[in-house]
Amino acid sequence: MKALARNQLVWIDTQAWQQIEAQAWDPEAQEILAHWRTHSLPLVVCRHRDEPTADQLCVGLPAPTRWSRRRLSLSIRLAQIKVSGVFPAFLQLARARHWGRAALDFGMAVSTLGVNARVYGSHGWQLLTDLHYLHAESDIDVSLHVDDFEMARQLVSILATTALHRRVDGEIVFPNGEAIAWREFQNLVEEKTMQVLVKTPCSIRLAAIDEVRQWGRVAPTLAPDMALALS
Repeated sequence: MKALARNQLVWIDTQAWQQIEAQAWDPEAQEILAHWRTHSLPLVVCRHRDEPTADQLCVGLPAPTRWSRRRLSLSIRLAQIKVSGVFPAFLQLARARHWGRAALDFGMAVSTLGVNARVYGSHGWQLLTDLHYLHAESDIDVSLHVDDFEMARQLVSILATTALHRRVDGEIVFPNGEAIAWREFQNLVEEKTMQVLVKTPCSIRLAAIDEVRQWGRVAPTLAPDMALALS
């Protein structure tokens, strides 16, 4: 099994579900887990709470409004993963949900730049599960994968001048797997701040612009994407 990045999706085997459900959960959590298992729904790779062992993976299950948007944190073994995948691409979701011309133009602009944009959060989970996640204030959470600092800088220029039907939130993800909220990156580039919070697979830390400028085209090893069919 190749390394899995934060926010990738995984589908686990029967043994993993049996071990998870055998733990001491309250009735609501048991109901959530049973729904996920019976409907073969994915889990999402999370930041590790502790230094991970070679065969362990921290995954999350963000439940919909039906269960008060409860989040369950789980641990599985890499060998228990049947298949891995990714959240839907921004353009796929924009077309499937008829987000309009501005969203399509934004999606084309970031695609032309070479940015891999995927929608996670409430919009992504509602599409994946067919359960109700969205509310009136739901942002569009986008994971924006860039090659280097310059691509990220150009991307922020597009984001700063884009107005969609929902607020665009999310993070810029560099080839080393480290991620920065795009508005924080904008403040860093505009010298409104000296440091930004960086999310890594195992921690959260601060980084200054000189370090971020060095993040380049050292591609991480990711599991193959599993195609997501959109209706």
